[in-house]
Formats: sequence, structure tokens, C-alpha cells
Amino acid sequence: MRTRSFSIFALLMAAALLPLGCQKAEPPKEESQPAAESGEKTVLDIRSDKTPEGVTNHFFGAFFSGKDSEAWSYLTPEAQNATKDSFEAQASDTIRWNVTKVDRDNNNAYVYINVSDLNDAGEVTNEELIFALRNEANQWGVAGFSAGDMIVNFEEKVLETVSVGDSPARVSQNPESAAAK
Repeated sequence: MRTRSFSIFALLMAAALLPLGCQKAEPPKEESQPAAESGEKTVLDIRSDKTPEGVTNHFFGAFFSGKDSEAWSYLTPEAQNATKDSFEAQASDTIRWNVTKVDRDNNNAYVYINVSDLNDAGEVTNEELIFALRNEANQWGVAGFSAGDMIVNFEEKVLETVSVGDSPARVSQNPESAAAK
């Protein structure tokens, strides 16, 4: 069986869902980043709260500024309901990120973010996170994210690791959703 060491980014984000113990950290300046979609260059609108990339960028900025209620407001209604008693943002002054790509499929979107931070040895580490968003009532909201082989579903309060050849491991604060899986 393969052992997975979770990245600091994933653990910080999962801390909003499960009490995993994390460092505190603050966001960098926002910048629009070009992204390649279908061979074309598209400028991402990360400043708007009307686009999936903008909602994700605002969520990430609020989360890593330690602004619980602001970050929580960018979740889907289902995720807000599931995390209302346990959501906790994590402040950081070392995390940096760039929204690089958005894949849309009707009312669903996947926003790709390259994240960098310092590890315990003071070295810069990088990872790609993929946020899943849903558009409900003409408003985009964050439903969850994945980092490597870890998936966090805010709506079901589930953290899952997926490994090839091994059964997935689930950690849940919602016994009903964990038992149903």
C-alpha cells in the first residue's frame, strides 16, 4: 500500500472541513492570468464575483486571509449548510497562487490554480489544485476541490484520498454521508 503525504495547501484547505491542525497564513495581489482553452488564449476574469475563476480567486483570497465568513460566503448553499458549524479559514502570509484555467460544462466549472508555499525546510513547493464550482440561481459557488489524490467535498463534509489499486480512504464529520458511501 502506498502512503500519501498531503501537501500543506491541501491540508490548509481541508482544515475548513475537518480539524486537521494547520498553520496560519495572507494572499498575494490579484492578477488576471491568460489561460489556454481550446487552443485560444482567454483572459480570465479573476476580479469578478460573477465568474467561476473570480469566485475561486475571491474564496482563496478570503480563506488565506483568515476571513471565515467571507470565504464561507463563496461556497454553494449545500456546502454552506454542511460546514456552517465547522468552517474555519486559515491565514497565511506565504501562500501565492495563480488561476490558470477554467473548464465549463453548463452549470459546472473546474478552476485550476497553481499554488506555491514554503515547506518546513523553507523550500518553495508547488501544487495544482482544482476547484469544483456549481452555478445555482445565477451565482457560482465552490463545492469542493482536489489536490493530487485528495478530494475534499464541502457539501458532504468528506475528505477522500484516491489511490490506484487501493480502496479510497474517507474521513467524514457527517456520519450519514460517510455511511451512505
